[in-house]
Amino acid sequence: MDPEFYGLPPAASTFAEDVDPLFEFLWIVCGFFFLLILAILAYSVVRYRRKRLEQPAASNVTHHTTLEIVWTLIPTVILMVVFAWGWKGNLKQSVAPPDALRYDVQAFQWGWSIYHPGAIRGSKDIWVPAGKPVQFVMTSPDVLHSMSIPAFRAKRDVVPGSRQILWFQATEDMVGESFRYYCTEYCGQGHSVMNGMVHVVSQAIYDTQPWAQVPEDPIEAGEYFYNTYGCSACHSSNGVAGSGPTFQNIWMREGKLSNGENYVADEAYIKNSVRNPDSQIVAGYPTGLMPKTWGDESGMPEADLDIIIGWMKSISEDN
Repeated sequence: MDPEFYGLPPAASTFAEDVDPLFEFLWIVCGFFFLLILAILAYSVVRYRRKRLEQPAASNVTHHTTLEIVWTLIPTVILMVVFAWGWKGNLKQSVAPPDALRYDVQAFQWGWSIYHPGAIRGSKDIWVPAGKPVQFVMTSPDVLHSMSIPAFRAKRDVVPGSRQILWFQATEDMVGESFRYYCTEYCGQGHSVMNGMVHVVSQAIYDTQPWAQVPEDPIEAGEYFYNTYGCSACHSSNGVAGSGPTFQNIWMREGKLSNGENYVADEAYIKNSVRNPDSQIVAGYPTGLMPKTWGDESGMPEADLDIIIGWMKSISEDN
């Protein structure tokens, strides 16, 4: 049956052949017993209802051994079936094939840096070739996160201090389709914005490296990097304060730091705030929120940072 009938998204990976039938089985079992218990309850309420105040109890039986054994054994058998079925599917998801394409993924508060094979910078969106296995080698520098891609029936927690592997293979019939991925482990104030898109493409499109295609216009490129590097998770561009100050009118903005000193948001201040995020915290904002992911050239090339600053100037009144 169509997985959408059961509330599932379209089946976009080979894992669906294991996950969807099990989900359908659980849906049917739960529905069957829900209706069965509801019917017995309704019958009992009508059949054995107390009609008169002095009416004696319909029965004084306190237990029924055979019945208790039956309603213990049946759920036990069902649970063992579910366990074996789920274990079989989980084994497939536990170890990626040796020829799987490797993506390095870093989760942080509050965004994702996806490094495609051979990429020099991370991206928010993901491109995968249809019909080929891909694996995400995931790490976290701060707290617990979780990568979930419902359409691919794939999910894995990202645990600080360890590497976690998530893999899947997109089906050929999904070429040209895009599916959303999420963080499904609550990780703080910006948890809800930790999402992006997975694009299933043909091998020909994949070979063009769409993740590396930066807009030629410097202002558009600056906004592209603002989203790609996850700045948008904490810093809005429309004047609304988030976990961090808004970037609207940030250029040459004057204000106070948490230590009482004055600051001017010039190029030196902005670059230092990116490279050493806890060194100059604006008053009213907590420390420790901005990750140290972009502390050097390996995290964010200087050229990309310069482009972002140029974009910041463009959304400031006095640029």
